[in-house]
Amino acid sequence: METQRHKDHNKTPNIDADEAWNEYLSLPDNEWRKDHYYQETGGFVATHVLKAKDTMKRRGIAMEVKTCQLLAVTGKRILRLPENVYDKIDFIVIDGKKYRDLLKFKRDVLKPRGYPDVYFDGQTWDFKTSTFENEDSLRQTIKEGRKADNIIFLVESLTHIGKLEKVIHREIGMRKQDGSWVELPNVYCYFKGDLINVWHK
Repeated sequence: METQRHKDHNKTPNIDADEAWNEYLSLPDNEWRKDHYYQETGGFVATHVLKAKDTMKRRGIAMEVKTCQLLAVTGKRILRLPENVYDKIDFIVIDGKKYRDLLKFKRDVLKPRGYPDVYFDGQTWDFKTSTFENEDSLRQTIKEGRKADNIIFLVESLTHIGKLEKVIHREIGMRKQDGSWVELPNVYCYFKGDLINVWHK
């Protein structure tokens, strides 16, 4: 485990424009709504038809939609994932894998912890918002992110990133004895156009 406070260096990948476009077009129309494609970078956003309808009046949803678009501009190929589909997780295929194989489960419990927001770069991601005023609330938000490989906090200040580093290290310290720190997601921030890695296992 390590702290890596740096930008994601894969943010502007070398792309094969034909490959990206073909991947976008190959998403089945009866399963995916093709929202945005950015020709210059090959990034795109597609939303699964079983994802809950966006309620743009909710701050978290509005920020998720906007951040997906901004990440796609940098070349990320964003798949917005279905939700509340436990009876279908063996039949839905994401990037050639059963949805079940992408989901996180509690020990000895068959039902998923929850459903991540998006999939890109071969991993699941969950978007998080916070006022960053209460450390216990922030810790709880990180723990809720265990349903995904990674969480992305949408931040507006460098101070928020410092608070995140402090809270995640406190949480790791509390979990070292039983080894459960490995269940925590990797923590990223999206800040002023950059995807910043705050903590990575």
